[in-house]
Amino acid sequence: MGENRLVVLQQLTSSQELCKALHYDDGNYLDKPDIEDTSELISNKIFPYGHVPKLADTASSYLTFSFKDYRPVKNSFKSGLLHFQIIVHKDLISTDYEMLRYDHILVCIDELFNENRELGIGKLEFYRMDEMFVNEKYVGFYLQYKLWDFK
Repeated sequence: MGENRLVVLQQLTSSQELCKALHYDDGNYLDKPDIEDTSELISNKIFPYGHVPKLADTASSYLTFSFKDYRPVKNSFKSGLLHFQIIVHKDLISTDYEMLRYDHILVCIDELFNENRELGIGKLEFYRMDEMFVNEKYVGFYLQYKLWDFK
């Protein structure tokens, strides 16, 4: 899992659009300067595990990911899910781009990972997406991709 986790982090931090949506709290985040070192978002805005250690008291946006639900497939393979959680403060949902912030984050993730061949064997396959309850200040969505690997 460790190597896969690094691949996911590299993919996520390679997208300036995604990183800006997480880093900048303004509605016009795409017009802001590029983030020079996107790796600084790791463990601040992007978490390589299934939760945010502490939601900020001030409005913020987060992205978590984990690997879940691994199971054997026949005798040679295993399958699992790459599970993303997008968590956005209610005050940051609206943007200047006629797209909600969490929708833009979902699109960025899908562009990076749907049919991606850098994890496991074969292509990642979109599995499902839905809303999730966070709390009264934050809204969330999860997005999952199915992956296969050798046992």
